[in-house]
Amino acid sequence: MVRGFYSAAAGVLNQQKAFNTVSNNIANASTAGFKNQGALNSSFGEHLVSRMSANSDIAKSNIGSGAFMTVNTSNYTDFSQGIMENTGNLMDFAIQGEGLFLVRTETNGDVLTRNGKFEIDGDGELAISGMGKVLDEGKNPIAMETADITVSQGGSIVSGDKSVATLFIAAKGDEGTLSSVGTGSFKSDGEYVKEEVGNYSVVQGTLEKSNIDISQEMSKIIAGQSRYQSCTQILKIYDKLNEIAVNQIGRIG
Repeated sequence: MVRGFYSAAAGVLNQQKAFNTVSNNIANASTAGFKNQGALNSSFGEHLVSRMSANSDIAKSNIGSGAFMTVNTSNYTDFSQGIMENTGNLMDFAIQGEGLFLVRTETNGDVLTRNGKFEIDGDGELAISGMGKVLDEGKNPIAMETADITVSQGGSIVSGDKSVATLFIAAKGDEGTLSSVGTGSFKSDGEYVKEEVGNYSVVQGTLEKSNIDISQEMSKIIAGQSRYQSCTQILKIYDKLNEIAVNQIGRIG
């Protein structure tokens, strides 16, 4: 197969994955605590390229290493702070600074999130709708008798003069160990540890908006369409060249 086919086909496949990532970002632009994601590409199957010549002095000199194509290896997440939006809802929490909430899900176990849109579920426990139960510093679900609460900057929940629980604010740790497992939630390969006090403050009646820049995402789509179309056109050209090589050049007159 012509080597250029690999590069052009890889370009089409990688751009399709990039479109999926951008589409997911745009779809979650209004999701509380959602973090911007992007695709990472790297070379695949590097090989050493040498000159071919009857002249031994030319043939022995190497051009250098190269690769037939690039592949989408993984996605990265931008954990930068989103804009803080005052909602006035006592059950809305946001983290200013470092750290993430710890939530227990049915499908992925304990996960991390910056989504602080809390509610009291059917079991009378603090939860995030569609995700799971919010955990305290002992990594246990938090029983709630009422939504009339106050929350300190350190994450302590108080109802009247009674201390209810303290939220587990987890450290992000090495971002390389975090993998996205749902809308705005992440799972770590290791054990979750608490973020150091002083690196964060919990704000009640506020939600952290997503850090998605819609104009930037639209720019990615426009630039990606150009790359996608270029790669598809190259594939068509190679296909036409192969057709000529098979049906015309190889014809015996």
